[in-house]
Order: sequence, then C-alpha cells, then structure tokens
Amino acid sequence: MSKSIITLLDKALLPAAVMIFGKFIGVAITLRLFNLPWTVGQVANSVFSNGNIIRAEDLQTVISYSDLIMYLVVALGMAIVLVRAIYLHNSHVRPTLVARLANYNLLSLVSDSYDVYHSAAIWLIFTWVTNTIVIINTLSGQTLSWVAAVATVISLIATVFLFQDVYKEIENIKRKPSDYQWV
Repeated sequence: MSKSIITLLDKALLPAAVMIFGKFIGVAITLRLFNLPWTVGQVANSVFSNGNIIRAEDLQTVISYSDLIMYLVVALGMAIVLVRAIYLHNSHVRPTLVARLANYNLLSLVSDSYDVYHSAAIWLIFTWVTNTIVIINTLSGQTLSWVAAVATVISLIATVFLFQDVYKEIENIKRKPSDYQWV
C-alpha cells in the first residue's frame, strides 16, 4: 500500500471515533437536557437482548438533537484542521506567529502540506458523511429539517474555506516553485 493511503487510513480513525462518540454523547446530553425518561429493557428482534427504550413521542427530539451534537462535534474537529491549514501551515505561516510559537515552545503545531491536507481531506469527508446521515434522518422524518439545514450550511462553509486554502497553496507553488521540495 502507498504511504498516502496508509496515512489517510490512519488519520480516519480519529474522525470516525469522534463521530460515534458525538452521537452517544448527543443522546446522553439530549436525554439530560430535556429531562426525558428512558429505560433499559428487553428489545425484540435485536442483536443485543437489552437496549435503551425511549418513548415514541420523544424519539424525534432525541434523534434531532443527538444528530446536531454529533455533527457539531465533527464540525469542531474540521474547524481545528482548518485553523491548522490556514494559520499553521508552514508554506504561509506568518513570521510573527512563528516567533510567538517559538517563545512558547509550540513550533510543533506548524505542519507541512502533506500532513495538513491529508487531515483536512479526511475531516472534510467525515463532515460530509455526518451531514449525509443527518439529511437521511431528516428525509425519513426522524430529524427536524432545521438541523439538516444548519449542517449543510456549515459543511459548505468548511468546504469553501478549505478549497480557498488549497487554491492559495497552488498559487504559492506557481509563484515560487523552488520553495517547495518535491519528493
């Protein structure tokens, strides 16, 4: 396998775990926030014999807000990667920022294009996968439509910011190809 594919698979573990963790935390927060009753009991036709039981009238609320929280957790990860791509990318980091980072011994936060864009690609994919899950839940009537709208708008904004940064990087390469080391 190539180094890029292995890197992409390695970088996909964290967003996948964040997405799953976000859904579970979303359910727990929603149940607690809205003070909704739930029990653990026997579930028919299930792989597991026991499961959480939520009242049918509360199900849309739980799914909607847990989808929103799941999406926001993944979007937060994407935002962190975007900050790294825009501000902490070694090809266009500001010298004043480098000096400040050096004062605090945080130069390891500055990343190269290979690392930044592999992470950004994976997080963007997971942002859109999560968005797609929310849209599917909305189309099936389980999630409120405003949750899908919020997720789609945030996904579009993140995509535009990332593509602008990639475009900026391509323009830098065109202007000063000697500054880039080709492996």
